[in-house]
Amino acid sequence: MVSGLRISLRRYVLWTLLSLAAVIIVLFSVQSSDSFFDGMDGMLRNTMIRAAQSTELGNSNHAQILGFHVYANYDDLPSEVKQSFAEESFMPFLLMKNINKPNWFSRPLSAYFAILVPLENGQKRYVSQVFVAPPSDGGKHFRINHVIYSAIVGIAAMISFFVALLFLMRSVSRPIESLQLWAASLDENELDKPIPEFRYKELNVLASMIHGSLQNVRNTLNREREFVNHASHELRTPIAVIRSSIALLNRVIDSTNTKGNNALSRVDHASKTMTDLTETLLWLGRDENAVLPRETVNVKDLVETLSQDLMYLLSGKDVNVLIDLNECELTLPRTASEIVIGNVIRNAYQHTQEGEVTIRLLGNSLTVLNEELELVAEERVVLPQYSEGNNLDGGFGIGLKLIDKLCAKLNWGYFHESVDLKNTDKEIIEAEQNKRGLRATGYRVVLTLQ
Repeated sequence: MVSGLRISLRRYVLWTLLSLAAVIIVLFSVQSSDSFFDGMDGMLRNTMIRAAQSTELGNSNHAQILGFHVYANYDDLPSEVKQSFAEESFMPFLLMKNINKPNWFSRPLSAYFAILVPLENGQKRYVSQVFVAPPSDGGKHFRINHVIYSAIVGIAAMISFFVALLFLMRSVSRPIESLQLWAASLDENELDKPIPEFRYKELNVLASMIHGSLQNVRNTLNREREFVNHASHELRTPIAVIRSSIALLNRVIDSTNTKGNNALSRVDHASKTMTDLTETLLWLGRDENAVLPRETVNVKDLVETLSQDLMYLLSGKDVNVLIDLNECELTLPRTASEIVIGNVIRNAYQHTQEGEVTIRLLGNSLTVLNEELELVAEERVVLPQYSEGNNLDGGFGIGLKLIDKLCAKLNWGYFHESVDLKNTDKEIIEAEQNKRGLRATGYRVVLTLQ
C-alpha cells in the first residue's frame, strides 16, 4: 500500500475485482465482435471461390450465380467495384471488402466484396458482390447492429457481475465487521462471556486468538496487581524500620562525629527518596478506575512545602532556587498531587549540580526549569544526551516516565523538553560564561493542573 493511503479491505477487493471483470468483459466483447466478422468473411470467401470454380462463362465473359458476379477480366468488373479496389491490390484468394457506413453504430449504406480466384487451367476469375441498403419506406424501424448489441451485452454482464460481487462482499464483510465490533467491545466483563459465532472458520480462529491474548493480558495484570497489593506491606515495613532506626541513631551519635553524621544524613535522604518512590509506584499500580477523593488544595502552599522538604537534595551543590508562585486554589486529589509535583521538583533538584532551578506557578500551570552550567571544551558543550529515541535519559531518568504515567492517570496536561540556554540574556549566566567558559542548558517540565 502506498504510504499515507489508507483504504478499507472491502473497497480494495471490490474495486480490484470489478476492474478485473471490466477488462475481461471488454476484451471478450472485442474478441467476440472480431470473431463474428471473421467468420462471416470466411464463409463469404469460400462461397465466392466455389462460385468462380463452378461457373462457366459465356461469350460475354460474365456470369451470375446466387447474387455473385463472375468476370474473366478486371476491366469487366462494375465501375463501383473498380473504384473501390485497384487492380494491383488483388491477391489470389484474398477477400477484398469495402464497407461504407457513417460511423460504428449505424447500419452500412453499401458494401463491396471482390476476390481473385486462379483456376487450374491457368485462367483467372474475378468474383464480386455488391450490397446496397434498401430504400427507406418512411417508417421508423428499430434495428441494433452487432457493435451496439455487443456493447449492451458487455454492460449487462458488468452490471450482473457487480451485483453478484456486492452480495459476495456483503456476505464476507458483515462477519468481519461483527468481529471488529466484538473485539473493540472486549473488556474484563466481556472476556468471561463465550465467543460468538462469525460464520467462517478463519474468523472464528482469529476471534479465539484475540480472546486468548486478552485473557493472558488480563491474567498478567491481575498477577501484577496482586504483587503490588502484597508488596505494599512488605516494602513499607522495612522502610519504616530504616526510618525509625535513623531517628534513633540521630539521638545516639555524637554531634561532633562529623563522618558519622554525614553518613547518617545520606542514609536519611536515601530512605526519604525510597519512601516517596514506593508510595508513587504503589499508587500508580492501583485500580485506574478508582475515583480519587478531591479537596480544595492551596497549590502555592503545596509547592512551597514540597520544595522546602526536598531542599536536602541540593545540599553541597552550587544551585540557586527561584520561586515565583501566584495564589492558586484548585479542587485536586491531594495525595496524587503531592506525588506528581514532588517528583517534578525532586528530579529538578537531583539532576542539577551547578546552576539554577526556577519554579513558577501561573494560574493552573506549573513550570519547573532546571538550568545546568556545563563546561565548554573546544567549542563543544559537554551536555546530557537527549535523543528522540530516548529523551528520558541524562536529565530526569526514570522520573519522567513515572510523571508521564501519573499525569495520564490524573488527566493532567504534561509537557517536557530539553532547553539550550546558550543565548540567554541573564546577566549572571553571561558573567559565568565569560569568566569560566560555561554554558547554560537545562530541562523544562510544564504541568497543567485540573
